[in-house]
Amino acid sequence: MPIVVSKTTSHCLIYLMRFGTLKSVMVMSRQKREQRQRYLKARVAMALYSEYGRVPKESEIDEVYHLTRVLYKAVLGTHILRKQQKHTGQLPLF
Repeated sequence: MPIVVSKTTSHCLIYLMRFGTLKSVMVMSRQKREQRQRYLKARVAMALYSEYGRVPKESEIDEVYHLTRVLYKAVLGTHILRKQQKHTGQLPLF
């Protein structure tokens, strides 16, 4: 036997369902971001191990990890800027 629900109650239920879905998507994206960061740190640690021939210290890994992220953002920012200049017809000066 179907349950009769008022219109406002159904709107509230739909809102809660959407919010629950949004919340679960946000949690999954945060977990994915954290997983990518751990993976990058592991790759940095392996590269340092390969370069130095010894297990790198946690401070060395963190230092190179942050430098890697800064350089990535700098290069990505340059790429986006160049794309915008190309779109607007500006010639780069470099």
